Amino acid sequence: MKIIKIIVAIFLVSVTAMSAQQKQPNILFIVIDDLRPQLNAYGLNHMITPNLDALASEGRLFTNHFAQVPTCGPSRAVMLTGKNLKSKAEIDHHHLGKILAGKPENEYPETFIHHLKRNGYYTVGMGKISHSISGKRKNKLELPNSWDAFVNNKYGYQMYANGQKRNKKTTPPFEMLEVEDEAYPDGRLAQLAIKELEKRAVSEKPFFMAVGFLRPHLPFSAPKKYWDLYKREDIPLSPNPEVPKGVAKEFLHDSSEFFGNYYSPEQGGAGVRISDDYARKVIHGNFASVSYVDAQVGKVLDRLKKLKLDKNTIVVVVWGDHGWHLGDQTIWGKHSMFENALKSTMIVKTPKMKKAGKETKSLIASVDIYPTICDLANITKPENLDGKSFASILKNPKKSTREAVLSYWRDQISMRTDRYRLAVFNDGKKQELMLFDHDKDPNETVNIAVQNPKIIAVNSKDEQRISS
Repeated sequence: MKIIKIIVAIFLVSVTAMSAQQKQPNILFIVIDDLRPQLNAYGLNHMITPNLDALASEGRLFTNHFAQVPTCGPSRAVMLTGKNLKSKAEIDHHHLGKILAGKPENEYPETFIHHLKRNGYYTVGMGKISHSISGKRKNKLELPNSWDAFVNNKYGYQMYANGQKRNKKTTPPFEMLEVEDEAYPDGRLAQLAIKELEKRAVSEKPFFMAVGFLRPHLPFSAPKKYWDLYKREDIPLSPNPEVPKGVAKEFLHDSSEFFGNYYSPEQGGAGVRISDDYARKVIHGNFASVSYVDAQVGKVLDRLKKLKLDKNTIVVVVWGDHGWHLGDQTIWGKHSMFENALKSTMIVKTPKMKKAGKETKSLIASVDIYPTICDLANITKPENLDGKSFASILKNPKKSTREAVLSYWRDQISMRTDRYRLAVFNDGKKQELMLFDHDKDPNETVNIAVQNPKIIAVNSKDEQRISS
């Protein structure tokens, strides 16, 4: 009798475990560096991005996703932890590595990946996820307790083909060569991801897999075949290439990453335009880089389907860590409180998604990803997260989960509602305001702050309430 009871108990435990696993879908998380909402799926018919467009047609495309910080490391820190940064000092690329690398595991999970691992997931990462492409800071994992495994792409940040290193005086911010996709890190990363998927296909444990692609981050390097997809003369220039009327210089940016770290025959940024010919050449490189990374994502998604892993896999993201100015407001880069630097690509696909292919205009923030993944994975959310789950939007694109998104950069803070963007510069000595009405001025060309003190007052109260 005792033996029968033991067998029944083991059977019930096994059934419960299998049931729990069935409720925990696999998660493929694709991070793309500096990818603003620049896909054909976003209505940009000049862009050649068939793989990401196909994913958007099968999932949910977010047209109003905003980053909290317009730079790589800090934006990823917010996304991974589900918590906003608390001071200017924390706006640092190595923030997570500084506070986590080499540290022992404690009660509160260091990231949502760590939380998934604690709840039965096998977690594996590769490429640029937190900040370093090696996943390490000073030879220690940036996220020491998050990963079961981190796959090293041994070529690291090699941005030019054939091992060429950047020289500020001679190497331009783009490259076009007759080389294979694997000549650059993203091509090799796609192959690593495919090999890892093949391993996961024969494992019974639910997995979380993060793949962090580098392009279209500077330099805009891509094989020539991706440049050849576009005709230079047909490439559109920025619709808002001038400094917005009434905007203080404190809101502009000198584009030092672009003009300071690479050779450029022209200097621009912070109110100075470059020539249209040179602008088209640079934009051409950016477009080629986007199409190149689209092809790499396509390889990974194609293998996911061939392995039939897509039947129980959420593809969360494609997530762009922030936006990028392509000459907009005279800026070439990120690091601003304008729409171009803060709005980025976001696509989420879930199995048997209702109203798949329908885009949503609902506001969401990168900080919202953590609680959403918890809901999708059927695990309890930790307390004190700053983000709000948008799982309901995945079921109904007309749902709304937040009324505004707050973002910040050094001495600036911005609030984006469904209609307005209000930004404040305050360094303790001087204060400047800018306000844009996106219903009338989606390209942010005219600062209407002075003419609209009532709107400023209402939005300022909302900002204080939301941030408290």
